[in-house]
Amino acid sequence: MSMQDKYDCAFLGILQNEGEISKFMDCLFSFLYRKTDFFVSLNSSTDQVGFPPGVAEKIVLSAFKKYESLALRNLKRKLAEKSKLCQSAVKPEDEVTEIDHTEEVIADKVMASVDVAGSETPVAVKDNGAEIETSLQTDTSCTKSPTRSEGQETSESTAAAKEQTSQLISTERKNTDKGSDKSKSSADAGDDDDDCDPELARLQKIFQANPESYNGAIRDTYSWSQSITDVDVRVKVPKHIMKGKDVTVEIGRKHLKVSCKAVEGHVVTVVDGDLTWECHKDECVWSLVPGEHVHVNLEKVEERWWDALLTDESKINVRKIDPSRPMTDLDDEAQAKIEEMMYNEHQKRIGRPQSHENKVHAMLEKAWDAEGSPFKGQPFDPSKINVSSGGMM
Repeated sequence: MSMQDKYDCAFLGILQNEGEISKFMDCLFSFLYRKTDFFVSLNSSTDQVGFPPGVAEKIVLSAFKKYESLALRNLKRKLAEKSKLCQSAVKPEDEVTEIDHTEEVIADKVMASVDVAGSETPVAVKDNGAEIETSLQTDTSCTKSPTRSEGQETSESTAAAKEQTSQLISTERKNTDKGSDKSKSSADAGDDDDDCDPELARLQKIFQANPESYNGAIRDTYSWSQSITDVDVRVKVPKHIMKGKDVTVEIGRKHLKVSCKAVEGHVVTVVDGDLTWECHKDECVWSLVPGEHVHVNLEKVEERWWDALLTDESKINVRKIDPSRPMTDLDDEAQAKIEEMMYNEHQKRIGRPQSHENKVHAMLEKAWDAEGSPFKGQPFDPSKINVSSGGMM
């Protein structure tokens, strides 16, 4: 199973529930808007999350062009196979030449409809802002009906046009793939930095493998982890710290300070610094694990990934962390929708009615034997009723 195929069940479930391609695409982009940083623009050098202006749009267009080229190539292949079948049939030479010419005209018309070929005018193919001009020279004799004396000349002309068309498609596809690679490279600029520094990449893997620094980092006196909504900080304390009164925790909107008593009795500051982003200080809590650490939970003001806990510490690469969020973090409506989709997919797999079918069946069963029903007295048989994904029969 390929990477694309393994998501087919989920996509089919969404498409079946929505019933229309436009609604399906709306769900897809709604997810990107609500749950990711896809539509966030990097407007200044201090922004850490998002894409440079226009890059997100180019990513979508590159993906569209990629599969449009594949579809066009499949169409050309089918036309070529059909042409070969016609040529292999036992027919007079005149008829074979006429069939070949017709198939070439059809292919040229298809290419013209997507602005890839069909005229001597140069075709501009955009590649991430740059324009690559390519001209397709077609012989005007290709559009004339061939005669017996011109059959061979016309066949050669159309073959040359077909070869140039194929070359143009190949060129456009390469340019599209390059554009996609450039967009991805621009969007993942932070990844390149870590890839160039194997030590940072190695440390990030260690952080991800430790639950106390998952999506965060381990520092000299503390470690921190995060989800999209909160941050968990564990500040190390000496083994003699056994009671909460021996610890002082000060949490500000954008500041954190943790102190504890030394054996000699004086106060020692363990952590004291400004937070990278703001937190709801009234919603933050802390607790002491005796002899080990102080656990501080910070609730984020914004749902975004932090690249550092304190402003004076080294930053992590937020593109290397796990951006997924547990289902329990979603609102009730989203959870119910996901559960319904999973249920429908399971029911479909075992050949049983899905949720929308069960609703219709329950409604019909009440009316089946009601007064005035033409089915009164007959047993209700749901197998005789075909219910669409929209609940229509």
